[in-house]
Amino acid sequence: MKVQITADRLEGELEILSSKSDGHRILICASLADKNSIININNTSEDIEATIGCLRALGAGIERKENQLIVTPIREVPEDVFINPKESGSTLRFLLPVTAALTKKASFTGEGRLPERPLKDLQNAMEENGTSFSTENLPFETNGRLKGKTFTMPGNVSSQYISGILFAAPLMGEEVEIHLTSPLESSAYVDMTMETMKRFGIDVEYFESVFRVKKGSYKSPGEIDVEGDFSNAAFYLAAGALEGTVVLKGLRKDTLQSDAKILDILEAAGADIVRGEKVAVQKGKLQAIKVDLKEIPDLLPILAVIASVSEGESVFYNGERLRYKETDRLETTARMIRDLGGKAEETKDGLIIQGGSLSGGETSSFGDHRIAMAASIAAIKCEKEVIIDRAEAVNKSYPAFYEDYKSLGGQVHVIDNR
Repeated sequence: MKVQITADRLEGELEILSSKSDGHRILICASLADKNSIININNTSEDIEATIGCLRALGAGIERKENQLIVTPIREVPEDVFINPKESGSTLRFLLPVTAALTKKASFTGEGRLPERPLKDLQNAMEENGTSFSTENLPFETNGRLKGKTFTMPGNVSSQYISGILFAAPLMGEEVEIHLTSPLESSAYVDMTMETMKRFGIDVEYFESVFRVKKGSYKSPGEIDVEGDFSNAAFYLAAGALEGTVVLKGLRKDTLQSDAKILDILEAAGADIVRGEKVAVQKGKLQAIKVDLKEIPDLLPILAVIASVSEGESVFYNGERLRYKETDRLETTARMIRDLGGKAEETKDGLIIQGGSLSGGETSSFGDHRIAMAASIAAIKCEKEVIIDRAEAVNKSYPAFYEDYKSLGGQVHVIDNR
């Protein structure tokens, strides 16, 4: 789908959608619990639907009722389990160890760029603990029940590997330890996993690079809320910083989501921010920023847009892992900024962006939801319209993105629906 975007400013109030990161985690724990759970969640997305589909394939019952999901936990895993996470890396990395802990044999596949994304360190840790793989890359089959007291893996490749083993640990019938061989990156996402597991009765200890999960079983809290999503809120928070005032409700003040740092970064760049039950962001005089991406890689596309219209040179670094997202996100973010008339230069682990102005023009999402949303927000500061090819990529995490965009005053015209 190709869309034409125009917006002088975005202004108004939105209730932000439920967090995809929190939703994945709650769905998995609910499917492994002792009794039914009611999950309050105000949206869905392709990634959440992928997780629901995989959990159903494992035997969970998941029914939608308005803004709730009713989860009946897995009692018996069907024979010939087939797991297709579609393009969701989170779904695959979380459920690969869980599936292997539940059943001796399963088949996995994937779509889009997922078969190219790294898994080797997770596979190595699983192979050392009873599960073998028919091949290194998707599609593959797993053989052997995952059981092990000690797992060893790096902490700086993907926090999702660690979360996957943590989710699987209570299914192994004994105390499990995960030993990290390198410093932990994206630690906030592991904190989210540990918090969700605690809400379902599982305590995880972490001390001196070792996670310890004592023998236990998941216990449903009955009813549980999915918190608001800072990763997707970041786009509309940035819109307020560019022009107008945007107010978002539904964001938890004490969140563990690392992307909540968007507020501090926008404030440092010069935006006016009011924090309370609602978060309001208003335009300020924007200055260059220097951003370490290690804990917040998903914020790069929208922060690159902010940098491109700020005063001075902005530097983004420690983002090597962005090359293994839905796209090589360092490359595609730089291309998007240049397509729209900005100045962006790739480095080995980040970007250097010269602030100034954006002219607008035609770009692509390159199949990446965050690039599509960032380019749409960039239209606010572009001299002419922005045309985005493959704009349907937003469905991966935020299907209502363009409806919300229009509700704040932006114009979205579909010019090619193929």
